[in-house]
Amino acid sequence: MSRRDLIAVRWLRAEREPAPGRQEDAYGLRGARGEPAWGELRPAAALALPLLGLCAWGYGIAGLSPAAIGAAGLLAGGSPWLVVGVLSVLCGWLLELGGHGRAWVLALATVPIVFGAPEYAWVYKHVGIASAFEHYGRVTDPASIYQQWPALFTAVGSLGALAHVSPLSLAKWAPLAFELADALVLTAVFRLLVGDRRVVSLALLLYVALVSWVGQDYLSPQAFGYLLWLGIVLIVLRWLRAPAPAGAADGRSTRLRKPLLVGLEPPPETTSAMRTIAVVLVAAIYFAIVAAHQLTPYIALAGVGALTILDLVRPRWLLVAMAAIAGSYLAVHYDLIAQQFGGLFSGANPLANASGARGTSDASSAAIATARVVDGLTGSIWLATAASVVQRRRRLGQVVIPAALAFSPFAILLAQSYGGEAIYRVYLFSAPWCALLIAVTLWELRSRLRPALMVTVSTAVLFAGLEGLYGPAAVNGFTRPELHASLWLYEHLPSGSLIVLPVGDFPALEMADYNDYDLEVLPADPQLGPAWMDEGDVRQVRSWVAGLGYRTAYVVVSRSMNAWASFYGEPRGYPKLVGELSTTMHATVVYRNQSTTIYRIGV
Repeated sequence: MSRRDLIAVRWLRAEREPAPGRQEDAYGLRGARGEPAWGELRPAAALALPLLGLCAWGYGIAGLSPAAIGAAGLLAGGSPWLVVGVLSVLCGWLLELGGHGRAWVLALATVPIVFGAPEYAWVYKHVGIASAFEHYGRVTDPASIYQQWPALFTAVGSLGALAHVSPLSLAKWAPLAFELADALVLTAVFRLLVGDRRVVSLALLLYVALVSWVGQDYLSPQAFGYLLWLGIVLIVLRWLRAPAPAGAADGRSTRLRKPLLVGLEPPPETTSAMRTIAVVLVAAIYFAIVAAHQLTPYIALAGVGALTILDLVRPRWLLVAMAAIAGSYLAVHYDLIAQQFGGLFSGANPLANASGARGTSDASSAAIATARVVDGLTGSIWLATAASVVQRRRRLGQVVIPAALAFSPFAILLAQSYGGEAIYRVYLFSAPWCALLIAVTLWELRSRLRPALMVTVSTAVLFAGLEGLYGPAAVNGFTRPELHASLWLYEHLPSGSLIVLPVGDFPALEMADYNDYDLEVLPADPQLGPAWMDEGDVRQVRSWVAGLGYRTAYVVVSRSMNAWASFYGEPRGYPKLVGELSTTMHATVVYRNQSTTIYRIGV
């Protein structure tokens, strides 16, 4: 047995030695002396399976067209080679995990797929805002909440101007950049908490699977703020941990903390200069978060607050300083929030806040199935995390830090629903620490069933996360022709034109002329706000468009809009509206390609 197989996880200091004449592999399976460890039975397979899996995945992608992805999603409706690829990579990864855990092979399990065009309609709004900053160099719309929290957009605009790269090109690579950066920072954080890199790798696999369906790695203030928050966690845990109490010096405080300290490793050694620099870095990074996103600063504040209350972080006044930074920025912009969103505590209903975004009663069976999968995944992970903490109730010091970080985001639900998105952000910020706790629990099992459990859990979590991510692939993805149609809009329409979208699912890329067009979405989809319109009532649609005060309007319909209406069953009457644009509404086609048609109507 190799030395690496004898390295104990810090939380597992009671590791047993194998009996004489026997040896154990990394999973605790025993065999006669001289037998190869489980992960070393077929070293060629541990190397070949990920490579073959990537080839199978690439072959499946190469033969897949957007038209082939139906309501069933990418995994169920796409090529079976995609599933074969995922399983091969996962199996090779688990074989390698049972052996030496080569880092470069483990990395193959997290290689993202780069799409031809960025996913999600709201990414293109972010690109437009960044382009406006790049073009104008200033805030052009004081009433825009995005422009009042401009840190990401100004950074992207400045980077694009310096590198002579459009924000759209940067958006294509943003998921890859954010995923790799998150994984790098989390690797460093996890290594501070556990000592075995294979446990770290298992936690990273679970983390990637857990958060994939949330889809928060695109070019957005949330992805930017999330990465910075992970950086703050790394700094705090490495340089700002509270020193271990010296005997009874702290009196009552020490006695209250004692149950939380059982099994807690002493903090890394630091100097006064190191801690001073760390505090300054935390303050600077936190200010960037505050200036980038409305919700992330308060989730970060809850995390640092939980660690401070448990007396695991020093100086204690760091929490006060962070609260002052967030409060000052909020005070300056509070009127805008109150006008547009009803105030900071407008949604002080925790149960309603935890219910998530409003669904649709006519959603397809595929949409319902995907929603149930991710709901089951979310509930199971939180229950498993809670069970992991309860299991260590006599040695809470082993789990107190990740547990505090995993459950502190729930405090946000006391104040805000964040447009139905709050529960998903809670899950996003909770997921890394849940993954770590579950990974350690799996790793410390002393049972012959451990390999089977690890394979089962990893496979189930991975495919549930992928189903949540790729189930709505036909809805969230955009083809190149759709993007070309969007570019055509802003290159050929007269400045000040009215653009009407029957469904908001379109890459409305507004580029540098972000403020020169009026883009409106028909109020017919309950997922996007109050919905009172039936799009099948052409007279109602025409009356609403006329009420906007324009003589001419441009109506866009596309493949992604059709996919949205089919998947979610909303907006009502969308197919009828599309069928009557050329007839009842006397619309004229001004642009058409294989995915998009743009009409001009007189009002």
